[in-house]
Amino acid sequence: MSQNIKKEFEKNGFVRIRNILDYKLDLEPILNDMTFIMNRLVHRFVSKKDKRRVLMLSFKKKYSHLVKLNIPELDQYFNIRLPQNVNVDSDFFASQSIFNLIKNNKIIERVSKILGQEISSNPCQNSRIKQPEKAISKKNLHDGLVGRTPWHQDAGVMNKKGQKGTELVTCWIPFTKTRIENGCMLAVKESHKLGLVNHDTGSKGQVEIKGKEKIDDLKTIALEANVGDIILLSRYLIHCSLPNKSKNFRISMDLRFNKTGQHSGRDPLPSFVVKSKNRKNIKVNNYKQWIAMWEEAKNKCIPRKWTYKYPLPTFKNSKRDLPNVI
Repeated sequence: MSQNIKKEFEKNGFVRIRNILDYKLDLEPILNDMTFIMNRLVHRFVSKKDKRRVLMLSFKKKYSHLVKLNIPELDQYFNIRLPQNVNVDSDFFASQSIFNLIKNNKIIERVSKILGQEISSNPCQNSRIKQPEKAISKKNLHDGLVGRTPWHQDAGVMNKKGQKGTELVTCWIPFTKTRIENGCMLAVKESHKLGLVNHDTGSKGQVEIKGKEKIDDLKTIALEANVGDIILLSRYLIHCSLPNKSKNFRISMDLRFNKTGQHSGRDPLPSFVVKSKNRKNIKVNNYKQWIAMWEEAKNKCIPRKWTYKYPLPTFKNSKRDLPNVI
């Protein structure tokens, strides 16, 4: 399979690689860290009389209880990057287990089949805990971290420098079995061959394809996956996520990588070398170095009150709107 990764990626705009991650070694430590964060939030936000009872609940029921408390930006406590609007109290999920996954050789080796031997971690990354849609408030229904993710290309979320020349690969990782019913990704067939199309502001300020209505006329593919699988996505593949119509949570993470030396598309958030022919190029070797980079980036962003901005619309004219390029 590894011999055909690049060929399949270039043909389809994605490649689904089956059963390469070990649940116990690679994924469960992250879920355990999420549970730790959950318990910390229970201690912080749940009333004294309910605290003991809530701490005894399952992961799913704890999270559902916290959602009902209307904690501002609850999803951000579980997200693996700083929020777009940042201040001194902004939190994010950056544990040793996350660092280990970013540096995981089983992932890096597959990504290198596409990008080559000089690879950097890209800070355009997210983790997502998606409840059953019936439990989501209307205001969060189209929030990509907890609800439906709108139609977009990953290149569209980068700044202009990143959009122009950065060869970005997304590694999408499911922590729960992902099917149409519980909100798997949906991709427009061979849409990566269109190049970057125009994006504008969608629901909740997120990036969204202009002229997305035209997608109803195009062929789509459901990117279902099992725990242990990864899906590598082209930066130009048009995709979204479906609503979670099941009774269970859908948890996933998207890590991103680019060729070393290219713009991250989100300066000054930390980009660092994860693979190189010359080991001297690998400067970040442990968790302490990595978290220090994020804290330094946070301190740089606090005075201006934002970490990144979407350059919207992506193109000022309509020539690259989806209906005009298909």
